[in-house]
Amino acid sequence: MSPDLDYARLRRSFEYFAEHYAPAALMTPAQSALSVAIADFVEGTQDFCKERVLEIDRDLQKRDAYTLSFLRERFTRDQQDKWLIRRT
Repeated sequence: MSPDLDYARLRRSFEYFAEHYAPAALMTPAQSALSVAIADFVEGTQDFCKERVLEIDRDLQKRDAYTLSFLRERFTRDQQDKWLIRRT
């Protein structure tokens, strides 16, 4: 997980995606793999239209969670690769 992200906000973002897009059976081991789970959800939203992304952003803002737009910047595969390169 990127060290500059607030865990509580990240978790609230995850909870939103889990509540709206994940079957209940996938939830039990998610705490230990929060970053992977968020990245998977974010990747699954790549075909969402702009209006849907803005709607999700508003819902997440109401929860004081990171928006989908923000998470897309941080958790797309290209961004993860850049972050890993910077760390090494």
